[in-house]
Amino acid sequence: MKKLFFSLSLSISLLFGFGQTNEVPVLTADSLATGNYKDVLTSFFQLAFDRFTGPDKELKFSSNPYAIMMRANPDLAVDTNYIKYRTLRNLNFSFGARLNESYKFNGFSAGINYAIINKRDETIYREFLYLVMAKNKDYEILNEEIARVLSMSTTDAALKPRLNKQFHSLYEDDAFNFSMLDPDVKKIIEDIIRDKKLSGIKKLISEDGNVNIHDAITKGYENVRQSFRNRPLWTVAVSDTSYQDQLLFSNLAITTQFLKGISDPANNHGVELDLKGTVNFLDDSLRAGNDLKRSLLNVEGGLNYVWRSKKTDLSFFEFKMSASYGYIFNGLYADEKRQLFTLNGGLRIRVFDDIWIPLQFRYEPKTGNVFGFLNVKANFTAMSKLLAGKS
Repeated sequence: MKKLFFSLSLSISLLFGFGQTNEVPVLTADSLATGNYKDVLTSFFQLAFDRFTGPDKELKFSSNPYAIMMRANPDLAVDTNYIKYRTLRNLNFSFGARLNESYKFNGFSAGINYAIINKRDETIYREFLYLVMAKNKDYEILNEEIARVLSMSTTDAALKPRLNKQFHSLYEDDAFNFSMLDPDVKKIIEDIIRDKKLSGIKKLISEDGNVNIHDAITKGYENVRQSFRNRPLWTVAVSDTSYQDQLLFSNLAITTQFLKGISDPANNHGVELDLKGTVNFLDDSLRAGNDLKRSLLNVEGGLNYVWRSKKTDLSFFEFKMSASYGYIFNGLYADEKRQLFTLNGGLRIRVFDDIWIPLQFRYEPKTGNVFGFLNVKANFTAMSKLLAGKS
């Protein structure tokens, strides 16, 4: 009898650990992330061909140590490990090759990126579990009270198996609803709801006598998970580009970026704030030898619109509008302006599950010049088959 009873605490753990999908949660969280988010912080692997329609092209690979470790050892996908290694999950590294307009090698690039604040990844953020448990507190109390009734010697022996089985079905079977309970089983549950003042469950039943507890818990879990779309992400990155002769430090960049959702997270149309600042130290080509005497600042702020599929919850279309301001501190060339203001846009379309096509453009109001760049980005896990057994 003890073995047959279903614990709500376990159900919450299962929801947190493996949700209602056939994938481990870290894969699910990655698949639901926006393309803009993956550009800021890559959960697994990203292969990008940036600006291949422009004079300065780059083929770049990005990943993080945890993804590399999990690729070698899929057992690291279990919850204890991806929580244990969450620091590594917040660290990205990248390397790539720069190409000129003739597609000839023009230098290496390398960088590291770390999330100082990452409250969007519910699979490693403890508050997520606390919020899920708080939202389902009534169900946990009901579960405890049913366990107490089943353990009492005064409870009808013939009733116990039916109470255990039907209550279990309420939580496990999405085809079994409250109206299907036997009258004596239903009375026990209703008495507990009344005596313990479980207002959340009482409201559900009063609104719909055919309520499915399994669906209600799942919906509560999904509502909490969706709320994390609006949580902040703040990263700091350092990158460098070599000279054509492979010597480093021709362009040292220090970048910080901040994302935060500002719209209703339950809506399939969402908007997020995107702020970015970069300081570059570059080689001054007017000076002899290799140096980093040329320095400039660029700050950019804008909004990213995200359109998700109602059926799959996947982002398939994104559009970002922003404004940027650039200032050259040192190394101003004769044909340059010290300050530059531009309006920027980006259109991103998910062509396949892993492939995105981002189109970026920039408009300079003073000169009327418009520049456009076409990119191709593949965000992939390379883990699905390896982790099939982990679900």
